[in-house]
This record gives sequence, C-alpha cells and structure tokens, in this order.
Amino acid sequence: MTYAATGQAATAEERIAELERQLAELKAMVAANKDADTVQEQAITANSESIKTNAADIEEARPMAKGTKFTYGGFIQLDAIASDYSEGKPGNNLIDDFLVPSLIPVEPAGGSGDSYTSTNLHAKTSRFFFTTATETDVGKISSRIELDFILSGSGDERISNSWNSRLRHAFLQWDYAKGSSIMAGQSWSTFFNVGALPDNLDFVGPVGTIFVRQPQVRWTMGGLQLAVENAATRLNGVAWDNDHEGIPDLIARYNATMGSLSWSIAGMGRELSYEDRSNLSVEGANDSQYGYALSFAGKWGIGADDLRFMFNYGDALGRYMGLNAFNDGYVDTSGDIQTTDQWGGFIAYRHVWSPKWHSTFSYSMAQVDNPGSNDFAGADGLASEYQSMHASLNYQPHPKLRFGGELIWAEKELEDGRSGDLSRFQFAAKYGF
Repeated sequence: MTYAATGQAATAEERIAELERQLAELKAMVAANKDADTVQEQAITANSESIKTNAADIEEARPMAKGTKFTYGGFIQLDAIASDYSEGKPGNNLIDDFLVPSLIPVEPAGGSGDSYTSTNLHAKTSRFFFTTATETDVGKISSRIELDFILSGSGDERISNSWNSRLRHAFLQWDYAKGSSIMAGQSWSTFFNVGALPDNLDFVGPVGTIFVRQPQVRWTMGGLQLAVENAATRLNGVAWDNDHEGIPDLIARYNATMGSLSWSIAGMGRELSYEDRSNLSVEGANDSQYGYALSFAGKWGIGADDLRFMFNYGDALGRYMGLNAFNDGYVDTSGDIQTTDQWGGFIAYRHVWSPKWHSTFSYSMAQVDNPGSNDFAGADGLASEYQSMHASLNYQPHPKLRFGGELIWAEKELEDGRSGDLSRFQFAAKYGF
C-alpha cells in the first residue's frame, strides 16, 4: 500500500507541473499577442498619419480644384511647302505658310509677270490646349484654352524661328440641361459648320469655305443654336481704322442628321458700318447698312468614305468666306455703303484605300457681283472670282501619326480680267497627343 500511494502522488505532482507549464505558456502567448496588437496599433496609427500627410501634400500640389477634370492635348506638325506663283512674288509672305486666296499675285497692268518659286518649312501650325470639366449641382461647367503659332510676325528665320503663340480658343460652357448649353468666349463662329471642312493638309483649304473664329455668346437647345457674335466691317474704299463696330452679328443655325448624313443650315444678319474718325474728336462721313448671309453644309458617310460639302450665299458674306476673300461691301461716290451679292462653296470626297492609307479630293469656287466703275472708282482692280483644287495622299501607321502629301492649285481673277495662279506641293508630318 505504501508503494501504491507513493506512485499515485508522483503522478498527481507530474500532472500539476504539466498544467502549470501549459498555463505559463498560455500566459506568455497572451502577453506576446498583446505586444503584437500594440505594435500593430502603433503601425496603423503611423500609417494613418502618413496617409493624412500625403493627402495634404497632394491637395496642396493639385493643379485644379478637387472635383474638376483637367486635360491637356494638341499636336506637333511640320509642313514643308514648295510653291510656284505664275505672276510674281506675293506682297505678303503669309501665303507661303498656307493658302490665302486674296494674296495670290495677279499679272500687272502692263503685262505678264515673271513666275516666282519658294520653299518653306515651318512648325507654326503645331498647337496645344487645356480643358477643364466640373460636375456641379446645376450641370457641367467646362472650359477650353487653345493656342498655336501661325500668323506670328515676330519670328526670325535666320537663326531661331522663335514664333509667338496666339489665341485660338478661349471659352466657358455651361451644360445646364441635357442637350442645352450656354457658351461664352472665343471659338468657331456659329455660322461655320466645322465638321464639313475637308480633310486637307493645308491649314484652311477651299477658297469658298466659311472660316471664322471670334468672341460670342451662343445658346444651344438641341439642334438649334442662336448666337450674338463680334462685329467687324471691311469695306472697299474705307480704311480699316474707320470701321465702326455697331450691332453684333446675329446668327441662327440648325443641325440635323438623316442616317449617315449630317447637315446644317445657318442664317446671319449683320450691320455694316463705318465712321470717318481721321480727326478723332470730330465725326466725319459715316453710314450703315444691313446685310444677310446663308450657309448650307454637311457630311455624308459612304461606308468608310465620306462626301463633304458647303454652299454659301448672301450680300454680307464678306470676311466670313475664304479668309476675307471679298470685303463686306463698298462705299460709293456718295459715301453710302452698298452691299454686293456673293456666293461660294466646295465639294470634297475622302476615300479610304486601306486601314492606313486615305486621300481627299476637293474643288472650290467663290464669286462676287462687283460694282461698276461709275459707282466705285477702283472697281476694275477688285477680285471677282477664286478657284481651288486639292488632292492628297496620307499614310497613318497609327491613328495619331500621319505623313501626307498634297497638291494644291488656286487661281485669283480680277474684275478687269487679269488673273494669277498658285501651284503648290505640301508635305506634312503630324503627331497628335
């Protein structure tokens, strides 16, 4: 019995010792877990503080207010242009950069002129833009600023070709309801259907196209657009500094689609006015006249190809067509403004040869019914007609990368029958970003 009791006691002691060991291990594990939780809590707190600091830094460095989407884009383009003028050197070298119909030299009154050739490389048509868009409780509010380098008179081709930038677009737009908006600022004239412009390499293209950007306020309601736009009058027989800008140009346009055809019709009413202020403090000769203009334009998709067109008519087209190919009217011998009937247009076909090759072929014309010499002393020297043709071949290895060549022919004819023409080859390399 003694031995049995001793064995049982030893077994109980061993069990107690084992329980105590297990309890010690459990306490150690609990303590370790507490330490780990403390470390984890400290790490989370540190990370949270770091995130708060980084978020503050981000907000401080943010280029736009929170909730505003900011974008940047544009393209780089090199133009290489070889031109031949049949009747001598142009008086303004702007036409060496892109086709300006009114600057085509015509034969001199004394006989034919000597042809003149020139080659010009430039990157002035490169451009960039910034846009913003903010969703608000009253609708989306957006803006755009766009610049390029064409028409700059401050560059120097001898060394740096450092051309100044110029403002193309600067406007805000409030989309206050679906399909309805108000736009205020400088942009394409509402009278101009930009979507109908041919896919030419030349900066503008057809001599008979509408092509105007100007400050305006435009109201869009579905397909209807109403605009009040900046007024500027250009008259034969009046210096530009005597132009009087009175009532803004009033424009209405309607856009519609029928299947693959998108089209627009636009009407415009203008006040043409001048006031002689050669003596700034005293009013001299002055007059005003009202005129109108109409434009029908569109684009018809034909499979992968498309046909683009425009036809313009009115007695106050003037500066709106062909880069001011004709003036708005003239001042007769009595000092009164007289308008002139004008018309112009183009047709252009864009053909896709393959996914990477396409061409555009276009023909354009513009005419004016000029006054007789009895009504205007310089009538015989006024431009009466323009024509132009463009044919291009373009290679696009990537949707935003293009290499192209274009043949251009344009002619200018005066009221007395004298004329001159331009023949040109243009190569362009362009990358959009």
